[in-house]
Amino acid sequence: MKYTTASALLLQATTALAGPIIEARQQPRAVFTRVATQTGQGCEGSFIFYDDANQIATVTYPNYGVTLPSGPREESCTTTLQVSFPVGQCTAGTALGTTTGTVYLPSNGITAFFTARDYAIQPTIGAITDVSPNGQWTGARSAEPYVLRDSISYRLTPPNPQNSLVNFTVFGDLSLQPENAGGGSLTAEQFVFDIRNQSACKFDFNHGVVKKRQ
Repeated sequence: MKYTTASALLLQATTALAGPIIEARQQPRAVFTRVATQTGQGCEGSFIFYDDANQIATVTYPNYGVTLPSGPREESCTTTLQVSFPVGQCTAGTALGTTTGTVYLPSNGITAFFTARDYAIQPTIGAITDVSPNGQWTGARSAEPYVLRDSISYRLTPPNPQNSLVNFTVFGDLSLQPENAGGGSLTAEQFVFDIRNQSACKFDFNHGVVKKRQ
């Protein structure tokens, strides 16, 4: 009778477990390239911080705001963040955007707007679902913080060697109405863009069907 030693059994078990763990670690993921552009008065003085994995970008806006009666009544800022996708790999995910700021409306009859909160993705990477609600507040509010949450579901399918670099652009306009209001302010202080929720998917080259990897 042939016996298997305890050390041999341990080696077999370790090898069996190590296989999928190594494969999961080597799976390429989409990451920020740390290349970004910004346009608009509201972007002046802003800065961007990336986490160590390059999958969370935090944009801080020190001057993105509107104030009545002394300051600007309307301001805009457009931020573009570049993402590098694995070449030749189907990638599906949902990017999450979170904007925080403060609204101050000292009396009724004043309305603050955060509008045109849309996303543009270039080059187009297949099916995209963009949920980015506008903000609207009416007085009276005393320096009240707010949070606006976005989700951008996407699916990038191969072959995409020329489309591995994808630009995610978020727009936005702040304004106060009416122009002759006695006072009020609205700021956008920080925008966090999180692309960690992603996974590789299978692509059927014959039928163009994308399926999530089991």
